[in-house]
Amino acid sequence: MTSAADTKTTELAGAPRPSAPLRLLSLGLVAAGVLLSLPALFSDGGRAQFAHGYLMGFTFVWGIALGSLFWVVLHHLTHARWSVVVRRVMEMLAEPVWLAGLFFIPLALMVVLNARFHLYEWADPGIVAGDALLQGKRPYLNTPFFILRGLVFFGLWIGFARFFVRGSLSQDNGGAGAGATLRMRSLSPAFMLVFAVTVTFAGIDWLMSLSPRWFSTIFGVYVFGGIILTSLAAVTVATVGLLRTGRISARAVTPDHLYNLGAFLFAFTIFWAYIAFSQYMLIWYGNMPEESFYMVRRLEDGWLKISLALAAMRLFIPFFVLLSRRAKRNATVLFWVSLLILAGQLLDLYWLIMPEALPGGPTFGWRGV
Repeated sequence: MTSAADTKTTELAGAPRPSAPLRLLSLGLVAAGVLLSLPALFSDGGRAQFAHGYLMGFTFVWGIALGSLFWVVLHHLTHARWSVVVRRVMEMLAEPVWLAGLFFIPLALMVVLNARFHLYEWADPGIVAGDALLQGKRPYLNTPFFILRGLVFFGLWIGFARFFVRGSLSQDNGGAGAGATLRMRSLSPAFMLVFAVTVTFAGIDWLMSLSPRWFSTIFGVYVFGGIILTSLAAVTVATVGLLRTGRISARAVTPDHLYNLGAFLFAFTIFWAYIAFSQYMLIWYGNMPEESFYMVRRLEDGWLKISLALAAMRLFIPFFVLLSRRAKRNATVLFWVSLLILAGQLLDLYWLIMPEALPGGPTFGWRGV
């Protein structure tokens, strides 16, 4: 049966929607980005940097949407009651996973036209022909299979998102009741299994294969930690913003709810740092050329500063700020820490992606943005 906490969801009157000015601002920024990017498409170097920058933006948006869906399902799976009043915010951010699916189409086109965009080495027949290692990986790393996997991933994610978001919204109509809650709880374990497998392979396909001669068995967990932390930060920013504008009542989202969000932010900050350090430590300790070159490249030619900034933004600052119980109950502190975590995710993606396009060192031009 549905609990009192479950029925309380209806007090929020559906998932919050962005205001009209915010939507116009977002569309304006997208249009400006497209116009500014057009000149880059007329040079080989510009196209390559544009493609890597697009991949960075795509994975950022995808991570927030899919990570938010993870939080929605996790709370169904654990029968969590405290999160009912913030679950609609999670659903609001999870619903646009279909939009990330649309953004995958240009990425797929750039892979098909890899000779012009130079995004993935494994998609260049000339490079593959002269590299025995890439030839051995060709049954997996090839353009048709890459696109097919992406379509399957998004088909599964979009299907789950529609099921859970529509199931939750159906309770507002008064006709679904406990049945919808039980159906969502029963499907939650299946989603978690699908999520674990698809996120791992998506991380390998889109990010790790940028350097196809390198491999890391912990990379999928690293991607998981990043999108879970980032999506929770986005949920926190949205929740505080809705509180500040009065679109969610302060009686519904209390300091106790903020504390729980802050505690999860603190926990997954540590989790992400643990996975990141484990990956680095094992590569450093093993000291094998086929593994270490990946980290060496990111500790030279200006990338060391990026690495240190990443450690500060994703670990040290959030860790020490969120140690305080008072900070975790403070909406303003959580808002700014969450923004820092979101910025840290962008920097992390820059650190993962752009060294392949900028071997001479980092630059922060408008093409990358």
